[in-house]
Amino acid sequence: MSEVDEIGIRGIPKESKLLLLGDWYQKPGKEWNVVCYFHNKDLGIIRKPLPIDLLPTLIPGTVFPRTSTENKAQGWTETVILPRQKRWQKATFRDLPGTLKRAHGLARQFDNCVLYRIEIDEKVYWLPIAEVARMLFFHSSEVVRGAVYQGNTWQLGKSWSEGWVGNVELSANIPIRYMNSLQYRKFFTWLFFDSDTQVSFGSIFKSINQNSTIENGADRWTFDFTPPDLSHCEISLAGYTGREPEENHVFIREIRSVSGLKAPDLDIVYFSHTDDHLLLGKESEDSEENVKSPGRPPVDIKELDPGSNPKSCKKRHSVKLGRSGLNFDVELDTRRSPRHVQALPPQNEPDLEDVEEQTPEELASLQQGSDKGKGLKVDVDNLDPPELVDAPEKIRFFQSMLQKLEEEYGWQTESKIGDVPKKRCRSQHLVGDRPRRYCHAVITRDKSTTIQILEIELTSKAKKDGTLEAETLSTLFFRSGDTSVTFQLILDELMTAYKGEGANAMSWKRRFISKNTLVREYLGHPENKIKNEQDALDSWVARAAEKVIGM
Repeated sequence: MSEVDEIGIRGIPKESKLLLLGDWYQKPGKEWNVVCYFHNKDLGIIRKPLPIDLLPTLIPGTVFPRTSTENKAQGWTETVILPRQKRWQKATFRDLPGTLKRAHGLARQFDNCVLYRIEIDEKVYWLPIAEVARMLFFHSSEVVRGAVYQGNTWQLGKSWSEGWVGNVELSANIPIRYMNSLQYRKFFTWLFFDSDTQVSFGSIFKSINQNSTIENGADRWTFDFTPPDLSHCEISLAGYTGREPEENHVFIREIRSVSGLKAPDLDIVYFSHTDDHLLLGKESEDSEENVKSPGRPPVDIKELDPGSNPKSCKKRHSVKLGRSGLNFDVELDTRRSPRHVQALPPQNEPDLEDVEEQTPEELASLQQGSDKGKGLKVDVDNLDPPELVDAPEKIRFFQSMLQKLEEEYGWQTESKIGDVPKKRCRSQHLVGDRPRRYCHAVITRDKSTTIQILEIELTSKAKKDGTLEAETLSTLFFRSGDTSVTFQLILDELMTAYKGEGANAMSWKRRFISKNTLVREYLGHPENKIKNEQDALDSWVARAAEKVIGM
């Protein structure tokens, strides 16, 4: 992994800020490129085509070279809950209010680029559709190539499910190290098992084939696709507002995180890899990056080369150029499958990767490897887990949320706190030396409808490396025929581990809950990335209200 010291893009002058992404074009026999518009204080506006393989790194507002992986918000920041997608209006950049427009001298070149006009309360948000795709899908150059050149997930891997258990086998195109990333396992679970998401992913390729035109002997295309349903999802954004009289208009330059994506209905998903095996007698490797030859200088990637292909080899280095998060309504249980074991014949050595000497400063490429390629092959690792409100505060926070629901919506609420049952859960029914608590609430929405909510106390647990990791467990909303028995049965299942099925204690047993409730919804806990505690509470109340109203 190469953490950012200073990583630039060859051909982009230093201190150049990416303003906008324009149309795509493809010359005969070549790959797709996207036209990028940068601003440099000395050179003014720069128009530069770059390979689409670099899309995971091309976040509007970014100044190159990158000198930090910290997700620092640039400009106007806030968190909003998106309305129903049917209310979003498609528009183009020529429809933008005048004070939101940038790069006026080149406006004609990207006037047709697509964005959404979204009204929320008394504000109007302008969201480029290319930024939606980047946040949802473009987290890896391999995934970008799959969306653009194949239009399906087949070259990324294969998936299947039996009952409530899913399996994903990633292809050799995907670096093995992604298996060790919880966030990437969540992303691939969503991509492989959610039908709405798969249709959305394939719509990029479909739009290219249906809407590209030929200009000056090259294919030209204005980016467009069909997003999955993001109704009522919460996004953290960075951008800028208009000037008077358009100060209520906001241009969303960057989506920094998305919360509330609907997770597939699976209890657990196992991940394997076509190259994931152990060789008897060899030291196991947790990732591709652990293989180092003695005395070899560390790889220090300084620049990404958009003009050449890297060497064709399985070994890939990783660069982290930013921070972003996809967060789901349920914490997905994803695990590595046990590795396959292969025995080598005596005195037989495996084929080793190219370990020639490398200089301390390296040029690397995100593009497809080639037999004639030179330099390092890299991919981008930008997915990070969400920064949530401190786990020990969840019960107090939950009670505050109930109080605000009653005050703002007039719903009658009743709640009680108790100790979770001690089942087959080792010591997970304890927080320190005392019992772990739950809160059960009943909301009377109207004369004929009651919604029940279960919130479980969370804490922080120590990892093997000594650092603390916050527990995550979504809030459960459900309807059932009673208010006294079903929730106790759900708590019993929650605290029961089924080793044969791979189901842990302190995890919602979705199959059981589905069978024993009329309707059920899961609500992820609020992020605390760019908002204070009061803002986090307000957003949680609004998202909880959407669940109650929709049930």
